[in-house]
Amino acid sequence: MLTTLSIRQIALIDQLELDFRAGMTALTGETGAGKSILIDSIGLLLGERANMNLLRTGCDQGEVSGEFLLPADSPAAQWLIDQELDDEAIDGGLPLIVRRLLSRDGRSRAWINGRPVPGQTLKGIGRHLIDIHGQHQNQRLMQTRTQLGLLDHFGNLKDQVEELAQLSRAIHTDEQRLETHRAEQASRTDRLAFLEFQLEEIERLDPQPDEFNHLHAELKRLSRIGEWQQVLADQMQALFDEDGNAHDRIGAAEQALSGIADLDEALGPVIETLQTAQIQISEAVDTLRDRLESADADPERLATVEARLEALHDLARKHRVSPEMFDEHVAELREEYQRLEQAGSTLGEVEARLADNRKRYDELATEVSRQRHTSAQELAKRLKASIRELGMPNGEFEVRVETHPALAERRGERGIDEVTFLISANRGQPVAPMDQIASGGELARISLALKTLTAGDDPVGTFIFDEVDTGIGGATAAIVGAHLRALGDSRQVLCVTHLPQVAAHGHHQARIEKEELSDSTRTWVRALTADQRIEELARMLGGREVTDQTRAHARELLGSSA
Repeated sequence: MLTTLSIRQIALIDQLELDFRAGMTALTGETGAGKSILIDSIGLLLGERANMNLLRTGCDQGEVSGEFLLPADSPAAQWLIDQELDDEAIDGGLPLIVRRLLSRDGRSRAWINGRPVPGQTLKGIGRHLIDIHGQHQNQRLMQTRTQLGLLDHFGNLKDQVEELAQLSRAIHTDEQRLETHRAEQASRTDRLAFLEFQLEEIERLDPQPDEFNHLHAELKRLSRIGEWQQVLADQMQALFDEDGNAHDRIGAAEQALSGIADLDEALGPVIETLQTAQIQISEAVDTLRDRLESADADPERLATVEARLEALHDLARKHRVSPEMFDEHVAELREEYQRLEQAGSTLGEVEARLADNRKRYDELATEVSRQRHTSAQELAKRLKASIRELGMPNGEFEVRVETHPALAERRGERGIDEVTFLISANRGQPVAPMDQIASGGELARISLALKTLTAGDDPVGTFIFDEVDTGIGGATAAIVGAHLRALGDSRQVLCVTHLPQVAAHGHHQARIEKEELSDSTRTWVRALTADQRIEELARMLGGREVTDQTRAHARELLGSSA
């Protein structure tokens, strides 16, 4: 529910704050006073495109903000939670503050609960907050897509139609996959054969992981074994065997220092280090001796390694990769072969799933179509009764549901039916599609009738009606007012009206006034007390001259409308 609307520097409004309550609020005032400004300002809060012409003359910025209180279980509250834009709950509901700022430079900024958001996000929350019914919105009633949606809403088919849409998307996705698979089938077979040949050739050679690097290291050692043996022998001599070797010289140093150790305590650690060094040299020489004794020249092994490396080089060259990358290349070939080999089974899975989804879609679409035909009769019957109450005494209304083979074959998201609303406003005239004959006033009343019929299932908390009273008066206006008041018993309703018979049915009333100043014009809005409502209704009944008779008539209207 909209609780507060604040407007600053928009059109003729310099500054305005208006509180709203539950029920029906009638918005009245002289023609040209600025009632449309309120509707345009609310539209900005819902994410409608910003028109910089709305800025008040001489002002660089304008601002609109609205405060809402949302039921905790409403789609709007859940949307805020999902977007992490919610604030702490109050009074059993979630608070929402939407703010929109317009600048003369063409920029528009928006905030939800104090956090900046893009305009598209406003649209996301806006569709859950307020439903505006004006001339532009009523034009959508003439679109067959809108009519189909209204019928589905009336028939409580939301879940079934959503499942149809999901099935339709899945079907079209799998159809595209199949088309791609089949187009690739011939090349897939050729590629599989080529990969199989390559992998068989690789498996005959049977390269081992990192074999090239291991063989290369072994070849380097085998090809230089003489040099290697000489170095080992020379170092064994220098460390242990020849005169003056390192081991003996360290031993001599250790003995000499030990002879004077009692004269200098600091020599103890040095002596221990030398003793350790002797031990480590002995261990190193033992290792060198073992390696030297085990290392014999092996020409046959050298030839084997060279031949194996040459074979690996040749295979890598054939595959146009370096030997170092050959392991990764083989893994990629095997992965591709496995993927293509499984593509046949994947294709079968897609075909089976597609067949199941088509069958489910056809069954569900047929059932939805059956329910649409049934709901169409009931909707037409109830709408016919409503429009006759709302000033079309000879009105006829039909809801035509046509099932087309082309739609069934296409399996679109909305099923297999086309829906058309047909109307006749005059006796003796055949019904025809609304877009051919319905006037603006008739569309407004049909919109009101539809909203009254479906309000119980509509999660939106606030309805705004603009120009709903176009082309009517007298008793018909009173009936329109009664419909709006009934709607206001379960929803917040704001109605811009010029007719006292409609305004009198409001639970509340606000007057929009335009004031001529010396150098400018401004619009402001005043919530009316009971006495002020009588004066305003009397003005609407009698024009500029308010008499005791028009006041009495106004009291009578209020009394009969309560």
